[in-house]
Amino acid sequence: MMHDSLDPRDAVRQPTPEPRPAVQAEPAAAADREVPLAAEELPPAVHAYLDGDKVADAALSGAERELELWKRISAETGRRRRMMTPSHLQAQILAKLSDD
Repeated sequence: MMHDSLDPRDAVRQPTPEPRPAVQAEPAAAADREVPLAAEELPPAVHAYLDGDKVADAALSGAERELELWKRISAETGRRRRMMTPSHLQAQILAKLSDD
């Protein structure tokens, strides 16, 4: 049976490899920066609609896509506002809190 000697004094010296060149850090100018999006402003009629003001349908005709998005957001937030934690889950949470 052959054993490898783990004693560094017994090891045959291998030539040390040349040190790798240091990696250059990126210049500070490449730091995170805000990039403006090429987006259009919402028409004033959409802002008025979102504020709850009465707006004529003709004024909103040019912003169907934005209006549909905000209607979906409103429906989703309304649905989530009505959500309630099931009573059995709430009891389990409160029981764990009282254990501490």
